[in-house]
Amino acid sequence: MNLCVTARAFHRQFIVSAFAAIAIVMTFVPGLVPAQTPSRRAGEASRPASSDAAISQLSEAASLLQQGRPGDAEPILRQVLLAAPRNPDAHNLLGIVLDQRGQFKAAEREYRAALRLNPSLISPLANLGVLLARTGRSEEAIRAFETVLQKVPDHPQATLNLGLQYVARADYGRAAPLLERASQLGLDSYEVRFNLGLSLFNLKRVDEATNAFQSALTFSSSAAEPYYYLGLIAWANGREDQAPDLWDRAVTLRANFPEANFMLGEALRKNQRTRASIDFYKRALEQDPSKFAYYARLGGVYIVLGQGDQAAAVFHQGVLRFPNLPEAHYFAGVAARAAADYATAEAELRKALALEPDNVNALAQLGFVVLERDRTTEAETILRRAVAINGKHFYANYDLGRLLVRSRRYDQALAILQHAAALKPNNPGVHYQLFMALSRLKRKDEAERELTVFKQLDEARKARPRGEAEIEDEDVQNPPASSSPSTPLKPSKNAP
Repeated sequence: MNLCVTARAFHRQFIVSAFAAIAIVMTFVPGLVPAQTPSRRAGEASRPASSDAAISQLSEAASLLQQGRPGDAEPILRQVLLAAPRNPDAHNLLGIVLDQRGQFKAAEREYRAALRLNPSLISPLANLGVLLARTGRSEEAIRAFETVLQKVPDHPQATLNLGLQYVARADYGRAAPLLERASQLGLDSYEVRFNLGLSLFNLKRVDEATNAFQSALTFSSSAAEPYYYLGLIAWANGREDQAPDLWDRAVTLRANFPEANFMLGEALRKNQRTRASIDFYKRALEQDPSKFAYYARLGGVYIVLGQGDQAAAVFHQGVLRFPNLPEAHYFAGVAARAAADYATAEAELRKALALEPDNVNALAQLGFVVLERDRTTEAETILRRAVAINGKHFYANYDLGRLLVRSRRYDQALAILQHAAALKPNNPGVHYQLFMALSRLKRKDEAERELTVFKQLDEARKARPRGEAEIEDEDVQNPPASSSPSTPLKPSKNAP
């Protein structure tokens, strides 16, 4: 299993990304105020660049900032700048004050003024990088942090903030060593350990990721996110009995956790507790309606349970939310097909194909629907196109074989249905269609064998409580044809 993929939505994989927005640790670095400002040129060592009074004021302002009192620091800094407007340390410290107040443009001017006055200063460059990151200018922030590390390779805050920028960009290969180094440099925290775990998880270094997530919990035992990822790791490694407990812990700590709720639904569904999964899928969708996978799974479960109205309502909302997404129209078509509303099904499937012409699932569905609407020639063209795109698509082959049986082309039907039976040998319908073709070809013994297989599989299917067996996504999308296999199929009006 790909550890980066946490959920499948029937015929296409959807990545469930739990935490796309990574918080940037806003660590400001006032730095030590030197006894003399470092902006002097060579040869000026004998002449102090600042008065003793200014140095004292800068020290006081830096101390107030470290105490979390920027309001008290600001008037002192402005007084220094009135007397010494070219003091880079005063500009840097005033930038921190403005930055903390959210006055980002003014803060940026102060940091850049400090750097113009003394390009060798590290503190304003590191602080500028933080501001750029916070205002969404990731490329510039990365360049600033990288420049800091070129000058001071073990600068703790720049190491951490650069690592977090790479996590935010999903560049986990660069993020992991930086976060590990930040921990070694004394900035170990929940944020460091969690983001390190996230990076290692996406690099598929799952043992190291497990250790990082577990260590994150030592800093914050009430954090839900590490439990979610530990559950994904357990699930992927075959410890499916442990994963639900971890996800349950996650939603206990944070009820509004759509990814964890979704995975609890997945666990119940896999363990053949389909009805119980509904509540968790509904919570996931209510908490995050931006992921179509949640619509697809909840609506699919409703289809399996024969609750067509609920399925149609879910997929209708999906179409409204994602009008340009082929899958949204596709599943709306599936729900309409399940309700035998073939006009609506055809309309939605054609919308899906207009957006994605080679969607083999939509073609196969449309072929079925058109066949049920008794347009055999058109259905055959559609189904043959689907088979040409994907010869291993079971339902495209099955419905094409069914069409050929209905059209009395039994020789052609036989080869296609045998291929379909090899693709999905436990499907009762394909064995019934083989029985029909072989009977018409007067191959009595073979026909009887297929009929026996059909009856065995069909009885096993009927014996299972509806919705309480393990569900294959492909079967969810293909409810039974309107004609029962036990009912003789009528020749098409368009049959040759």
